[in-house]
Amino acid sequence: MAHLPLDDQVFDRSEYDRAARQLRFAKRVLPEDSVSLLAQEVVRRLAFRLVRPSKGISVPPGEVEALCAALLSDDELAGERIILKALRGGADLDTLYLGYIAGAARRLGQMWEDDTASFVEVTLGSGRLYRIIRALRHTLAPKILDGREDRPALLALVPGESHTIGIEIATDLVRHQGWDVDVALELSHDALVHHSETRNYRAIVLVANSDNMLAVLSRLVVALRITQPLAQIMVAGSILDHFPRAADIAGADGAITRLESVVDTLRDIIADG
Repeated sequence: MAHLPLDDQVFDRSEYDRAARQLRFAKRVLPEDSVSLLAQEVVRRLAFRLVRPSKGISVPPGEVEALCAALLSDDELAGERIILKALRGGADLDTLYLGYIAGAARRLGQMWEDDTASFVEVTLGSGRLYRIIRALRHTLAPKILDGREDRPALLALVPGESHTIGIEIATDLVRHQGWDVDVALELSHDALVHHSETRNYRAIVLVANSDNMLAVLSRLVVALRITQPLAQIMVAGSILDHFPRAADIAGADGAITRLESVVDTLRDIIADG
């Protein structure tokens, strides 16, 4: 990766900015404990990418500590500069993802556990780390998605929802078009995310109906952004009646407002993408 030009296929500035907007929405709309859960989700999904040292991963001494300090500093772009410097210096994907990023996430989590960093600090640091990995989605995708089975789409009921009729009808409509899509009903948050880590989806449709599901939806989108860096994530269901901007708040790519339009939406993503 030495001398790699940092264009949008390497560091996607538009996705970086979109992740920043998502987190601003979350802080404005969601209660503090839900924002805390988003920060925890980022830390734990990244921290456990690597639980013990692995051969071939060599981060220069002090770099992970420097990255953590940068993520918690007053300089908005300090963490980004360290990652981009590593990229320009030829860091391979293992070193970048499992060394720098997972290492920083583990360090942030430990600081939170030890009370050496406050809720505000870890929320700030994890948010910046999340923005960085979203910007690096094209760069990191080969490492994250390696060996997974390619699948066109996943239709999933948001954890805690019990009304399945809508998603079952949507699944029938899509399968009638000949697409062998996956469907997930009544899975817990962790079970749904774990399931997603075995596949590489082109599109994910998250169905939520209750007006109290916005925080649950937002947490799920954050987790899926990490495990499915290239998937188009759409929000559907009656939650859009309560929160017309639910997709923006949760950080999804868009909303499906009518059940009948799910086929056309997925066709645009799957057939043309």
